[in-house]
Amino acid sequence: MSNLIKPRDGILSISRYKGGKGSQAIGALKLSSNESPLGPSDRAIKAYIDSAKSLSIYPDGNSTLLKEKIAELHNINVNNIICGAGSDEILNLIAAAYLMPGDEVIFSEHAFLLYKIITLANNGTPIAAKEDGLKANIDNIISCVTKKTKIVFIANPNNPTGSYLNKNELYELRDRLPESVLLVIDGAYAEYAQEEDYIDGKSLISDAVNTVMTRTFSKVYALAALRIGWAYAPSHIIETLNKIRGPFNLSTAAINAGAAALDDQDHVKKSVDFNTEEKVNLLEEYREIMIPTTGGAANFLLLDLTNIDFIGFMGDQEIAENMNKYLIHNNIYVRNVVDYGLSCHLRITIGKREQNNFVLEKIREYMRQGGFP
Repeated sequence: MSNLIKPRDGILSISRYKGGKGSQAIGALKLSSNESPLGPSDRAIKAYIDSAKSLSIYPDGNSTLLKEKIAELHNINVNNIICGAGSDEILNLIAAAYLMPGDEVIFSEHAFLLYKIITLANNGTPIAAKEDGLKANIDNIISCVTKKTKIVFIANPNNPTGSYLNKNELYELRDRLPESVLLVIDGAYAEYAQEEDYIDGKSLISDAVNTVMTRTFSKVYALAALRIGWAYAPSHIIETLNKIRGPFNLSTAAINAGAAALDDQDHVKKSVDFNTEEKVNLLEEYREIMIPTTGGAANFLLLDLTNIDFIGFMGDQEIAENMNKYLIHNNIYVRNVVDYGLSCHLRITIGKREQNNFVLEKIREYMRQGGFP
């Protein structure tokens, strides 16, 4: 057994990513993966189905149609765009392209778990900067920067906290980082953020600055199953990433459905408006039942179950664990975020109205009963 081929040292330290749980049981309600309750645009579905006519033909290796649609919508240079099989692939490409063994990668304390995974996979050293009130803190990030720092990942809005850095904060972070450090702004939930001081980060991109913005079609465009992502970056970074990506990393169906989804901005607006309206209602409902929520700039809410005035003598973590068990008992699946270092919180996707109401009903039941029976 000792002669078995071994992976890189960093890979042995990785805890495998665990996605949001669900169930195939009849009536199961999955609100654990931040998927769109309204589903994709009809145009995207039609484009996907029509793509079956060309299954024997390799896809366009440059994703030309999709990149042109992205450039048109966002008013950016098409030559500064790269598409990937989800933004996950692009984040992995960035790490593979730029990390040397021992290089340090900084991210906020409760950031998306993938950042740590891809850092370790590339023999880098992950550094988690302390947050302030479950929000990335610029001073803490900068204090972590050393001569070994190569990349800073910022999810904006952040998953799972729902907090975000505003325009001034984002520019301050970029300005205070050395030019030798790559700032990667992960905007997976950007379309949902409606706050006036929010920006997605593309205004920070120029050929003179080492900043990258990544985006996904998995959230507001509801094409999670197709794995479509993209990045906007300086020319030298795009050129580097294109050298190591797969030659046909997006399928024809993904390219065509993504392009069609971009053409249907009415559906995007409908999805965002619905999310905003439901979020306002849910925030009020949780206030009434005395459960604080954190963040809220995306399409989910993070329930804070610390210091709850609760019947019984359970600790905060036990309250969260038992509430999660109670919801599962009622065929409801939300996101346990213990692996994010948040043992006293639950993340719940904003779903359809009847789904949201059902979850609230069961949480009220749990509160009234004083815990899981």
